[in-house]
Amino acid sequence: MSRILVAVVSLFAATLPVLQCWAAPGEAYDLSTGVKAGDVIHVDAKMEVGGDLFAKDAEGNEAKLATSVVADMSYDERLINWSSYAEKPARSLRNYFTAKATLKTDELGADRQLAKDDRVIVVDVAADGSSALNGLEQTLTRHEFDLVNVIGNSLLIERLLPGRALKESEGWDHDAQTIGGLVGMDNVAVCEVRSVVTGMENRQVQIRLAGVIHGTVDGAASEMDLRGAYLFHLDERRITKFNMAIKEVRKAGEVSPGLDVVAKLSLVMTPLSKTNQADAFDTAQIDAAKAKAPADLRRLRLESADRGYRFMHDKAWFLTAEQREALSLRLMVAGELLGHCNITTLPVRPADKPMTLQHFEENVVKSLGDKLGEVKAATEWANASGHQCLGIVAVGTVDEVPMQWRYYFIADAGKRPTTVAVTVEQSAEERFADADRAIIDTLVLLDASTSTAAKPGAEKK
Repeated sequence: MSRILVAVVSLFAATLPVLQCWAAPGEAYDLSTGVKAGDVIHVDAKMEVGGDLFAKDAEGNEAKLATSVVADMSYDERLINWSSYAEKPARSLRNYFTAKATLKTDELGADRQLAKDDRVIVVDVAADGSSALNGLEQTLTRHEFDLVNVIGNSLLIERLLPGRALKESEGWDHDAQTIGGLVGMDNVAVCEVRSVVTGMENRQVQIRLAGVIHGTVDGAASEMDLRGAYLFHLDERRITKFNMAIKEVRKAGEVSPGLDVVAKLSLVMTPLSKTNQADAFDTAQIDAAKAKAPADLRRLRLESADRGYRFMHDKAWFLTAEQREALSLRLMVAGELLGHCNITTLPVRPADKPMTLQHFEENVVKSLGDKLGEVKAATEWANASGHQCLGIVAVGTVDEVPMQWRYYFIADAGKRPTTVAVTVEQSAEERFADADRAIIDTLVLLDASTSTAAKPGAEKK
């Protein structure tokens, strides 16, 4: 493992200028960032990932697939709200010129690119370290979100700096919140990452980074070994180049496969002139970015024309299975699985036979069978799109575990109705809260000329 990391870091080090220390003996360099809100930089980012992915096959057996990712990003970024302290919130506005990636495994390949209408992105880091990003004018899909939500968040890079003067060979320890944010960890259990000043030339201080970080990514246990090199420009008062190699071993989780990969990241940050800063973003875009609520930045868009609907959902919901008429989601919060959601498209109902609340409740009772304890609520309303919504809340037990089920039926004249079945353990009910209601409230039934073969009724876990 160590030989692999040395080779990878050597490749990255080759992209930096050859740096020799011409400083006077004992000279200290002030490594305090000069970055402030309103600054605009241009970022060029490249990432390569190679290794093995571990996933379950159709029989439930673990299969190892060689996998690779090559990504290329280029964007202007304006700091809307910023602080060098890890405990403070931060926000930026990005305009992507390039955002594309090629993903390959032994079995398939895919090219992804950010749509032109989605290239102005708001990035937000909360005081607790959690991050979110989304389109300024249009909500991203999961694929679009994953494309731009990569390691090496440039909004956080300056927080690596110690904020004080250090001499060559002196170093400092990094906080878990900053490193966790840079590598995309949800929760950090161990962070032993340190940077050391190694030299200076042409007014650029060379710094090396190394260490390990353990935690979770999308709820799955992950261990990462980090090796990096970066440059701090003494005149620009900011980091201008950042290269890092990550050796990651991730266990398979509830919503993601296992991984054994090496990721290589290269970032070049170029401050824009005052003239170019003014041209990068207009006042309306900046004001709109400031006004975006954090909850809105966490929402993603899921659209399925074949199944006849689209809706918004929190990014904590992950798509885990797809069939012709159905798909399944799981909710992961703080590394814990809190709920399951199955969404099924039904055939168009005859106009003279609409689904009634009583009939839907009868379907739910029949579907749950002897697992049902009681029906707690039965309601009918119209969602934001004016669609008929029926809702049933029931409780019971599965293998002696107290459960709650939330069933919804969404319909409109001439459109294929949809059922949404949510399963939550009663012990997680308070933490789950109303995580399902955004799906129901924003669900829009789409016109379609074909019907599906799914049978009416409630979905079971």
